[in-house]
Amino acid sequence: MVCLTNNIPRGSHLWTFEGTSNPKVKGKTKMSEQKTKSNAPWILGVVGFCLSIPQIFCSILCAAADASHPTGTDADGALAAYAMLPVITTFVCFILSFFGKSKASTATGVLMILCALADIAFCCMNISALGIAAGVCFFCAGISSICNTKKLKA
Repeated sequence: MVCLTNNIPRGSHLWTFEGTSNPKVKGKTKMSEQKTKSNAPWILGVVGFCLSIPQIFCSILCAAADASHPTGTDADGALAAYAMLPVITTFVCFILSFFGKSKASTATGVLMILCALADIAFCCMNISALGIAAGVCFFCAGISSICNTKKLKA
């Protein structure tokens, strides 16, 4: 009996060959496939977060500049809150990306897709190319998290 199941990394296909290893014996050899959950959601989440670090700094500086405007109107506070929305969506997506392999990976994926779309929309309005690329990474992580809901074979 040949069994190739030693030290297969997670996220890859686990192939098991059952049968004899002697070529002279004509026994039936069958192959079964077991899928494991992918690490793609958290890897894409980390890549997206690294891409969005310049956008986070820019948003924080813009929010601080809007909040400390000397006119003191209510519109300045609203602009400061608007400037912080991409930061909030980025952190929410980054945190959700680590739950992509959990039992609630479908709900995590849906929330991550919604936050990624909001992040992309805010970054399009602010014209932040790296923020848009980070939003695309978060969006792909959400899709990958939804695809991780397949049950594993024993």
